[in-house]
Amino acid sequence: MKYPSDAVLETLERLSLQLVWQFRLDLQRAFEPLGVSPMQAFALVSLREGIDQPSSLGFVMDVSPSGVSQLLAGLEERGWVRRELDRKDRRQVRVLLTEEGLGFLERLRKSWREISRERYSRLNSREIAMLCESYQKLLAPRAVGE
Repeated sequence: MKYPSDAVLETLERLSLQLVWQFRLDLQRAFEPLGVSPMQAFALVSLREGIDQPSSLGFVMDVSPSGVSQLLAGLEERGWVRRELDRKDRRQVRVLLTEEGLGFLERLRKSWREISRERYSRLNSREIAMLCESYQKLLAPRAVGE
């Protein structure tokens, strides 16, 4: 496998940092009017995707156990999640989205879709397909021996 040169990596690093920052600003623009932070939104999306244990949520979000507890308490207060004991292992707590939480996720999705449509409208369909393929490659786990 041929690796990119330092000059190419420097350009990618600079552009990636700028793009990540712009996405962060886009997230704030999409979610703040709804009264939710990007972290809260990510937690709700993660729960919808099946990550239902506080420890797993903390791992995925890189948040301490106390941070996850505070985050979940805030979401629970708003009626978007509920905690319950796991039926198979009563020592484990599961976090589940409520109907209100699922409805709120739909509002989040619509708001994010509106904001992201603005950014992605700068690309044509071929560029979007290439971007999707590139993202999938960058997010895929490394093969053994690479």
